[in-house]
Amino acid sequence: MLNNEPVRSVPKPVKKEKEKVRYKPKKKAKREKNPLKSEVYKGRTIPSKKERGRIKPEEYRKTIERHGCQCFFCGSTHSLECHHVMPKGFSRNKSGKGVWRNLRFLCASCHRGEDGVHQNKDKMEQLQAEHERLYGQWFWCDVYDLYKLNLIPNTTKEAFEKYFEERMS
Repeated sequence: MLNNEPVRSVPKPVKKEKEKVRYKPKKKAKREKNPLKSEVYKGRTIPSKKERGRIKPEEYRKTIERHGCQCFFCGSTHSLECHHVMPKGFSRNKSGKGVWRNLRFLCASCHRGEDGVHQNKDKMEQLQAEHERLYGQWFWCDVYDLYKLNLIPNTTKEAFEKYFEERMS
């Protein structure tokens, strides 16, 4: 023993490896439907929400034909944008589609400006009330929505248009 070091009779403590905690497998959560996938209803394939909300060229032309090519609020004919009256994804039950009854032209400032429909709830409600007066409470629906609500017998354009013609007269 050099330098008067004490003798250790007990070895240094060794760190034990921690036991691995085994977790119970989690119960599988219900998988929600992917909104981008199409669904099947009564044997008919219904396109995805994204596809149904898109404004197709024929709907765009029909909107011009029915509502004119000017802003609903200020009457401007410059920098017009096509606006969904009932917005896409408005709520779980109401998600506006890209049909001409749900579309209206607005100038850029009335659409996206500081006092536009997306910032001013009163303007949004005014526009929705006008379309509901003109076309009925289901103005924002497309043919698949009305079919799923059992308001029309099939998904043809003829059945869809006939439904709205009956409501208008």
